[in-house]
Amino acid sequence: MELQLGKQKHRQYTRIFDRTEEETCSIDAVVPDALGDLAALVVTEGTFCLWNLAFSDKSAQIEGCIAADVVYAEETGALRSFPVELPVKVRISGETLAEDVRPWLRCTLAALDARAVNSRKVRVTARLSLCLRAYRETELALTEHIESDGGAVFTRTEPLCVQVPVAVEEQTFTATQMHRFAAGQPETDRLLCHAETVLLDEVHIAGGRAVVQGRVRASVSYLQQGQSCPVVETFETPFSQLLDCPSDAEPCLVQASVSLTAAYLNVSTAADGATLEAEYHLVAQTVCFGELTAACVTDAYCNTAQLQLEWETIPAGTVQPAEPLRLTAEGTLACDAAALTVHAQRTEICGAAADGCDVLVRLLVTDAEQHVSCMEKRLHLTIEADDSARGELLYALPEPAAVTATADGFLLRAAVTAGMALLSPSDFRQVTGAAAQERPSPYAAVPSLTIVRWSGEDLWQVSKRYCSSERCIRETNGLLDDDAPAEQPQYLLIPKTEA
Repeated sequence: MELQLGKQKHRQYTRIFDRTEEETCSIDAVVPDALGDLAALVVTEGTFCLWNLAFSDKSAQIEGCIAADVVYAEETGALRSFPVELPVKVRISGETLAEDVRPWLRCTLAALDARAVNSRKVRVTARLSLCLRAYRETELALTEHIESDGGAVFTRTEPLCVQVPVAVEEQTFTATQMHRFAAGQPETDRLLCHAETVLLDEVHIAGGRAVVQGRVRASVSYLQQGQSCPVVETFETPFSQLLDCPSDAEPCLVQASVSLTAAYLNVSTAADGATLEAEYHLVAQTVCFGELTAACVTDAYCNTAQLQLEWETIPAGTVQPAEPLRLTAEGTLACDAAALTVHAQRTEICGAAADGCDVLVRLLVTDAEQHVSCMEKRLHLTIEADDSARGELLYALPEPAAVTATADGFLLRAAVTAGMALLSPSDFRQVTGAAAQERPSPYAAVPSLTIVRWSGEDLWQVSKRYCSSERCIRETNGLLDDDAPAEQPQYLLIPKTEA
């Protein structure tokens, strides 16, 4: 007896690599000759820019830089700043990595700090969190039926419904906008420092394409003429991108990451005021999930021959977008809050984990002598776990922290709106191979009709044991779906059948 398996095949992407690593880099920067000596560091702001992400044999190469500005006070109290660039070059090893795999990368600047070496040198240190995933195009083969050139083969099929990655796409684009300064004109038409954050507002599927919408939020600090305390303003440049999702299945959910590759900010003046020209170069990476449904063979037998079956377990599951969550946390910055004045605050995401995300709250304050300093605290916002499904963070939108002066210091209350996907994993076992064995089947030894006491056992298992078929048992005992008895019979008549 020769057996043939009828299969349907679906193109999909399989995640073959998933790792989060932290990379620390530092550089010694010299204060430019045109600037005075460093008396006190105030703040260091910066942004990570991704230049290149490439895979080779068993490794991934990530290149970029952290463009930072060091703001310090001279002995006179005057604020000065100078730019520092920290090169980033990371190699991540992995046995499954190769040139043909597709990447998905989320980079977070977890920490940026500066320490004075002496009055003319500063050591700038940055910590970068890199979440790297890699996908390879594969084929999912599902067994629909089994054909035989001899005796009848009975098959049991069960429905499979699973969401799998069906497209992994990437696209570069540019976002530009002119912004007007609300508080006045920057002194000497330059900024003290600036930092950018990419925020995702909405990611969804429309017409078979991935829609990615968000903003680049720039926090800029500058001095006005004759002022000693910097002005901090925030400007947001919106973007919207469509990415094709070529796939066999209709996409139902998309996960996206948008990285900044370059930022250009220019201050210009006109008769009606000063403006900021912002130009951002970005790259969007999306993973689109599609729903596959099929009736798959999960078991088989033949009454006139022994079958040798092979099975495989398919990692199945569903991925569904959940309602956005509002996460909150609070902490205290220990200080003499009554003696300080808060001029500006910034809240930004500085890390993501399976159980939530971290935010950094940064305060720009002055004391009674108008000395400017920066204070910051890191808070962890926790996502409550669900036993039935595993949550995965899609995006996080921080709100400005609430700052309250107390006897212990500044009480900080931070809030984040988190977009989540709920992953409900399951395993599906299907038949992937079948062959007839030479050893005889028990068909000849089974009587043509058997009476058994029935306690509700699965009729499929009863059919296999007595060389019958589920259809014959139902017909003989009046158990057809359209004519089901009011009460379950205590005994079953089981006819032996070859087909």
